[in-house]
Amino acid sequence: MTKDFYRFRSVEKLIGEKYQELERQVIYFAEPSSLNDPIEGFRDYFWDGDEIIWNNLFKHYLFCLERSYFLLCISGEEHPLTEEDIPVLTDFEFPAPVYEKLFDEISKSFFSREAIISLISFISKRTSAVRRNELLCYIRMVHFLAIDIIHSCYQKNGFLPQDNASPDIDYEKAIKDFINSGFIDKIQESVEPENIDILFAGQNHTLEQIYIINYLTNKTSAGSKNKNLVFLDFPNEYIQQLEKLVFPNWYTACFMSECRNSSVWGSYGDNHTGVCLIFNSEEKNGEHFINLKSKSGYGVNGAVYDNMPYKLYAIDYVKGYGEVDFFRKLGRLPIPILNKVWYSFEGKMSLCAKEMNESISLWRENYWKEFYRDITIKSKDWEYENEYRMIISDMFSKHNELADRLLPYEFSSLKGIIFGIKTKPDDKIKIIRVIEKKCVESGREDFKFYQAFYDKSSKDISFSELSLIKIKV
Repeated sequence: MTKDFYRFRSVEKLIGEKYQELERQVIYFAEPSSLNDPIEGFRDYFWDGDEIIWNNLFKHYLFCLERSYFLLCISGEEHPLTEEDIPVLTDFEFPAPVYEKLFDEISKSFFSREAIISLISFISKRTSAVRRNELLCYIRMVHFLAIDIIHSCYQKNGFLPQDNASPDIDYEKAIKDFINSGFIDKIQESVEPENIDILFAGQNHTLEQIYIINYLTNKTSAGSKNKNLVFLDFPNEYIQQLEKLVFPNWYTACFMSECRNSSVWGSYGDNHTGVCLIFNSEEKNGEHFINLKSKSGYGVNGAVYDNMPYKLYAIDYVKGYGEVDFFRKLGRLPIPILNKVWYSFEGKMSLCAKEMNESISLWRENYWKEFYRDITIKSKDWEYENEYRMIISDMFSKHNELADRLLPYEFSSLKGIIFGIKTKPDDKIKIIRVIEKKCVESGREDFKFYQAFYDKSSKDISFSELSLIKIKV
């Protein structure tokens, strides 16, 4: 059984020089950041683990901070640093023994501090999971102590000149005072677990306002972007980059099961000047697929390409998103590296590795379920779109270049084209010429063109066949 799906495109993307989607017979997969929903692909992460894995999270943070601090020291403001320079996908390999020795010294100094030992022990004994805002609070709490330790080790080993400056704040005492205040114990006793993160969100909201005020009053220099990234922005950017450790980057091509909504035509059909492509899918066990040509493996001469079925996932329009257990869903690193970097500390293994090590097949099955679950969800505000989407990811091959995200489809899958109410006649002719050539080459005579119009009776967009336009082969 087959089913029609609709894909709206602007004329520029369809026949413009940059994409030439119609001539090249390709479907473009977009980055989530380019989609119109600002919370596209949002994942509700939480952190819940034993002392072993919490030690490793702070060690991982310290490693990423040291690398960023090193880049700041050698480049200053000359070469811009971004969040992409935070090496969250590290395997803890070092370019030289001297560098490994330096980080080992930094790490030992950091983890020997009583405040750090107490904080990690305190967090690992939490009776409820840590959410993003609370984690951000803890990272901010240790951040300047960590920078001070890194700076001191650099000076001790001759990487930076000695100076007599000493910090005005006892960073370690500030951490101890927070722990001794019993703040978290009081919250856990009197606040529901789901509301704890709201309290920390309020604290972070206040800090963000102070950050803006410092810029407005010139206390923070807009010209010191690299320094600001390392000293001020790093905790927040680090936590955002942590997501890379869980699921791979993904890209999507959007389709719809209906094409009569005027708002959809206005948004995706380039204010009704574009077109709507009609694709014919194949149904298998109640699911719908379109064949696309993509990498199927590698041979002696490089990548091997083949036509493969790509599933059309129906978007679930719900309020709220599923939770993701960060420590138990670290899927971007090989298992040996996971066990080395995350699941073991000083010879002990974390309980967070139990599910993965007991049954990797079951773990992978659950992992991919959660991957697709959260990127096929949108809020009810978008329900009128009736969206379906095809998805590709960077798990096995990269798609960061445009060419890697333009996947060819079989011409037989393209059933017809609907012209928008305001599509220019010249553009229609250009599109028909492209299709005419393809029909002649493939021997097709069943391709159909349609014209969209406003239907007064149904008060939506309808379309009628341009039956006089026939392609002879």
